[in-house]
Amino acid sequence: MKKELATYILKLNEAAQTTKRAEDRPLYEKYLASAAVILALLESGAEKELIKNEVLAHERLWGNTWLVDEVYKSPSSAWQKVKGIL
Repeated sequence: MKKELATYILKLNEAAQTTKRAEDRPLYEKYLASAAVILALLESGAEKELIKNEVLAHERLWGNTWLVDEVYKSPSSAWQKVKGIL
């Protein structure tokens, strides 16, 4: 589970660095920050309810924002894998 989350974070970071759309960069920063909290909760052995709440918040972030550059597809696919595991 942590490996998949780490892969997702790296794909987010790569997309943030390669996007040609300036308006997408702040969104990637938000995704990265939220994903880092999920990873920290998992690593620290936090209660499942806390992890669940952060995962739901991250999913809402994806649902309430729109990325323009198509480089988002790789991290989006990786998030679906992480979400399926969690």
